[in-house]
Amino acid sequence: MLIFTGCPGGSQEKLGHIKRLGMGVMLSAPEVVPKGLSGVRCALDNGAYQSWLRGFPFMESRFWETIDKAYAAGISFDFVVCPDIVAGGMRSLDFSMEWANGKLQTAQRLALAVQDGIPFDAVFNDPSVFKRFSRLFIGGTVEWKWETAPEWVRRGHESNLPVHIGRVGTLPNLEAAEKIGADSVDSTNFVRHDAWETVEAFVNKRQPSLISLLAKRDKPH
Repeated sequence: MLIFTGCPGGSQEKLGHIKRLGMGVMLSAPEVVPKGLSGVRCALDNGAYQSWLRGFPFMESRFWETIDKAYAAGISFDFVVCPDIVAGGMRSLDFSMEWANGKLQTAQRLALAVQDGIPFDAVFNDPSVFKRFSRLFIGGTVEWKWETAPEWVRRGHESNLPVHIGRVGTLPNLEAAEKIGADSVDSTNFVRHDAWETVEAFVNKRQPSLISLLAKRDKPH
């Protein structure tokens, strides 16, 4: 399971932790795209959640601005989260489909953010929906997300779609996400609060020798 965290900005120390732990970086619009991300797996969140938290509508101009900056920096994305409406149910799905078949119709690595109120069948029983996306991104409210995540993961994998879970910033939640088979997760908590020990604990619990092997590899001779 790949763990994405937020942008390290200009901090080489934070970037070093990200590389040492084999993490990815989830850019989020609006974002200042830093240098030094070569070799680091990246994805792009559309910024809808942060806008929603602050009471703003989706900031389309910021989304395009971040894409422009990432392109200029030579960054390739594992996936781009298609614009959505936080906790918006079917309105969110319709909104995402408009983007996927409109302004993002040439994008080949789109993730569909599933939100509170979107039925499983609305995604998986409609080929025009799930065949347009290369990944599912489980968003929504905390309670809904963890209640429905196992079924999204199961049905996503049956449809050959990797599944990502958003805002997974604690050790218990990392373990819960891995237990249900999530392919990737993200949280800005690690880079924002230097909570690298959480990731270390998770990695060491799965592969106790990995951190020491990486440290030995990077040790000057």
